[in-house]
Amino acid sequence: MIRLAVLGSTGSVGTQTLEVAEKFPEEVKVSALLARRASDKLLQQALKFKPELVVTYEEPSSEWVSSLPEGCEYMHGDEGLEKAVSISDKVMNAVAGVHGIKPAYVTLQKGKTLLASNKESVICLGDLVRKNRDRVIPVDSEHNALFQLLDGVDREDVRFVYLTASGGPFKDWSLEDMRRAKVEEALNHPRWSMGSKITIDSATMMNKGFEMLEAMNLFDLRLESIKVVIHPQSVVHGVVELIDGSFLMHASQTDMKVPIMHALFYPDRKRYPFGRVTLPRLSPMSFEEVDTDKFRALYLARWAGEMGGVYIPVLLGADEEAVALFLEGKVGFLDIVDLVEKTLSSVNIRDPQDIEGILEAVEWGRRKVREIYESEHAEAV
Repeated sequence: MIRLAVLGSTGSVGTQTLEVAEKFPEEVKVSALLARRASDKLLQQALKFKPELVVTYEEPSSEWVSSLPEGCEYMHGDEGLEKAVSISDKVMNAVAGVHGIKPAYVTLQKGKTLLASNKESVICLGDLVRKNRDRVIPVDSEHNALFQLLDGVDREDVRFVYLTASGGPFKDWSLEDMRRAKVEEALNHPRWSMGSKITIDSATMMNKGFEMLEAMNLFDLRLESIKVVIHPQSVVHGVVELIDGSFLMHASQTDMKVPIMHALFYPDRKRYPFGRVTLPRLSPMSFEEVDTDKFRALYLARWAGEMGGVYIPVLLGADEEAVALFLEGKVGFLDIVDLVEKTLSSVNIRDPQDIEGILEAVEWGRRKVREIYESEHAEAV
């Protein structure tokens, strides 16, 4: 019986993880649920799965706590996070954004298996991830695909690995049209339904930049061996090119429950209980080069990865704040990457030495973006 903590249980990946767990009641016990808010959705999850522990970061009402099922303990904040990890065998880290860094850190420090869905933590905790690679199972479809492909080949036979990108809503837009893009247009992803932050990162392709840095840490790859290609159909999730000219591809339907199942039960495989898709239904498949003039975020992420140290958490914080400014309607779409670039060019703080230093560097990047925006806005006025 797998004792599973689901952190970020009310988000998209957390919700789908629980859908998978529900199909295997004899093999998976949901031991803990964690979310930022004490929402009605979290309460309904607790009533359905009856975990030992429920954790939130926002204080709930006494009425909400009293509605939890009998035998379910409530805890608040980091103390609750520590216990949620301690009572579990595997931890699904589906917490969104930089808030997922600390949960990943706690999970690996406590020697538990991390089901890694949070990009930011894998990127920022590079040394810790590399030291504990045998206990980190990637959940994102791209990295889960590469995890499976690389498991079957000798590393010296690998020439390149490819991350596939849908191209987002602006794949066929001109640079000038992208400059005038509205928030609702950027949020109109052609393939996935996701939160607003990751959807905007998909539109800028910063998410693929992050995924390159993830792959570097997860698989001990050199950045120059990691490539990104546009694959509009989003059914091939990862490709490995071998030195003999072969291309190994991992394909599946566009359903996050496929990699979630693989990660949860690895190294075993379970029969997919949600309905199969035939191979012809996955056709056609096409691949295109990325227009790096339009999607400069890829260059910035690669540059930050080559610089290493403080530049990586600063990149994350800067992107979060720049995306927030765009969603607030204060800057244009192309200004997102411009603000991130200006922030990276302004770094004057030391490399972080611990988890607190990493989080401080993230905050520095966020504050610097806001500072640059306010300075430029004041000049314009």
